[in-house]
Amino acid sequence: MAISVRKGRALKRRFDAGVRSFAWYTGWVGAAGFALCGLLWLAPQSSWDGTLGLRASHWAVYAIVTLVAASLLGWSFVNIGQDRLEKRIGRGLSALCFVVLPLFCLANTLWPAAMTSEIGSDHRHHPVWLFVRWYPPLVTMICAGVFLAWKSKPRKRVYLDRALGFALLLAPYAILFAVMELGVHLDWLDESRRRTLDALGSGAIVLQIVVAFFISATD
Repeated sequence: MAISVRKGRALKRRFDAGVRSFAWYTGWVGAAGFALCGLLWLAPQSSWDGTLGLRASHWAVYAIVTLVAASLLGWSFVNIGQDRLEKRIGRGLSALCFVVLPLFCLANTLWPAAMTSEIGSDHRHHPVWLFVRWYPPLVTMICAGVFLAWKSKPRKRVYLDRALGFALLLAPYAILFAVMELGVHLDWLDESRRRTLDALGSGAIVLQIVVAFFISATD
């Protein structure tokens, strides 16, 4: 039994390491692609339409795909921030903050009936439901803040240029996080997403799974 547990833990560690490596390298490629999409948007369409197989009519698809890929870099930053925070607060408290409470929120989001019966209310402004709704996004934002604070102040003083640079790299993740987790409505993103899903057809489900997996939660 003990050997099976150890093998299971080792397998999970390898899986987590693989996911992080995939997110890190894909994120950098996506960031470069998203920056290129910005340049294409600024340039006249006639100057690049048809070049290297690019089509001006597909710009929205290029933008949303590279935005999703670039957001994986932000996901990596958030996880680095979580790692640093876990080291500060210790194993017991980190297990509570990053495992037990997120699972509690997830369970009550998926199966709210039991908690509704327990507290006698399903009103969204009830303290329990406010906690269930906002604890996971709050933890994610704190971890992002820890990462940015670390990168902007690696030594005794704050480096604003470093802070701005990493904030820009984190921006694609922040945009998708704001839309998916905070309910922010962005017309241009909704339109680009719709056109991308239409263009991808059956492959759109893969894009949606990737977005949901990386944006909805940290490790």
